[in-house]
Amino acid sequence: MARRRHTRGPWFWRGAIGAMLTGVFGLFALVAFSQPPAVMPETSCRVDRKDPAHTILLIDQSDPFNPNDMDWVHELVNDEARALPKYGKLTVMVPNAADPYSPKVLYAACSPGSAAAANPITQNPKMIEQAWQKKFYQPLVGTVEEALMDKEQPSSPLSEALYTISDRADFQPQQAGRRVVLVSDLMQHSSGFSFYKMGADYDAYLESELAETKPKLEGVDVVARVVPRQIYDLPVADVKGFWRAYFTDAGATYGSVN
Repeated sequence: MARRRHTRGPWFWRGAIGAMLTGVFGLFALVAFSQPPAVMPETSCRVDRKDPAHTILLIDQSDPFNPNDMDWVHELVNDEARALPKYGKLTVMVPNAADPYSPKVLYAACSPGSAAAANPITQNPKMIEQAWQKKFYQPLVGTVEEALMDKEQPSSPLSEALYTISDRADFQPQQAGRRVVLVSDLMQHSSGFSFYKMGADYDAYLESELAETKPKLEGVDVVARVVPRQIYDLPVADVKGFWRAYFTDAGATYGSVN
């Protein structure tokens, strides 16, 4: 007796075609989502400006830096640069004595991704490290060294620079991972308010004209690396206390690393 042949009905073929189409669309979606975002060639920053983080390094060179400071500055810069995620932005600025509310931007670029975050199976960590060094880190270090060795400035408008930073379009609350790193002796000195005239007196600052332009730094991490000086004009504890009150009022999370 001949065996009965099982024929595949229309529902089988419809299901098979549906599964094939689902697989094809899934493959296209995977490829689309795995494509790296378009970046600006001069900075390696995303064209859509969706930076995953932004660190601003504010270097106050109102007093000359000691060559011995280079070692810890290099370590600080290296740590901050490597902590950035891929496409994270790093900006180097210095206060501007001639125009206090226009601090100078010396460097602005985004990390192409460090070897520490590389996938050793699908990526070449050595090549990634070389690209990171050449495109991002070496120009950054060169800029910082020039800033440290630059001539001293007649004033130190730190608060004015911080206000301008808080007002930057790329440093608003919708920007993730905002961070400010201060490299300074923290001696605010400008026509708006000067520690040399009023001391590190936060109440006196609140009565000054400068307090009218307090920065808004809600959600921002602020770290101060206090530059060592042979002689301090004010007790360091008083200076740190002033800035702690200042950044607390601004809504930032503040810490001093020394």
